[in-house]
Amino acid sequence: MSNEYQYVLELFREDNTPVGRAEIIVDWEPAEEWAKFAALRSGLLSDGETARVLSIDPVWHREVGEPLLDGFRVNLAINGSRGAATDFTTDYFHRLALQASTAFIEKGRLAKGENIHYVAAAFPQKEIEQPEASGLQFTVEEVAPVLNIIESSLGLFMENSDLMGEARKEDAPVFIPRQVFEEASAITRQAGAKETGGILIGHLRRDREAGEIFLEVTAQIPARDAEADLTSLKFTPEVWTEVRAAIELRRRGEIMLGWWHSHPVREWCRECPVERQQKCAMASEFFSAHDRHLHRTIFPGAHSIALVANDTATDEVTFSAFGWRRGAVEPRGVYIVR
Repeated sequence: MSNEYQYVLELFREDNTPVGRAEIIVDWEPAEEWAKFAALRSGLLSDGETARVLSIDPVWHREVGEPLLDGFRVNLAINGSRGAATDFTTDYFHRLALQASTAFIEKGRLAKGENIHYVAAAFPQKEIEQPEASGLQFTVEEVAPVLNIIESSLGLFMENSDLMGEARKEDAPVFIPRQVFEEASAITRQAGAKETGGILIGHLRRDREAGEIFLEVTAQIPARDAEADLTSLKFTPEVWTEVRAAIELRRRGEIMLGWWHSHPVREWCRECPVERQQKCAMASEFFSAHDRHLHRTIFPGAHSIALVANDTATDEVTFSAFGWRRGAVEPRGVYIVR
């Protein structure tokens, strides 16, 4: 994959006075995965075909031009010949800008809590002296896993489901049985003051007439051997062994589509009044830095999803859903199958 540019962020205060410049190391994989899945959803990439990232190129600012950016473009080669491209905005660098602002706070160049905005730029990489070639020569070829996609009717799934959250056109529809929510709620309440969770399994489906790929979650496998405490959850090797064994025993051709975990908000905020707990930002659409790191590490596929069971001081556990959107983990809607 060709990437001939160094990317930097310029940070500014609200009054446009400069804070400083930060060279960034960009994690391109979420963007690459989104570009490949977008090609699959649009029909540019057929089942069984492979896509390889050719290059990531700057999209120059439409008014100012080089070196300022409007975004970047991921270019794909499909089956080694025809291509496809997906554009991303500079919103992709949002979390890198937050990291850069933290560094400037530590250096005393920015006050804590001060609002900032940023612009992105790209500069040609300096030529790097290449080491002398050794006598050993080999080639490396990327082999992408082939996703098994089942032909199905999206309309039939829609007729028997209720939307939870906001449905956006960019998001592939996700259908989850009510039983999965009920099981997760019970496990969450049983865990008490510890986080708990599990793995979501199911199928990828395609409705060719509707021109859409969607996900069907069929079950959740509890992570009984996960390491957990009040604020974190870690999946151990034993968890993955148990999940693979469960999939084999079920013999339904299911795959891992994502994961779920709980937030014991009633324990985090036990000193707060019930009314305040219910309105707390951590009780809805809260996905921590640790959660994002785990999702990025284990479920980088653009179709991968995550559920959070919010255990507040109420009669019922509530749920929030998250997924990849243009390379970033964002709140999203899902459909609950009746």
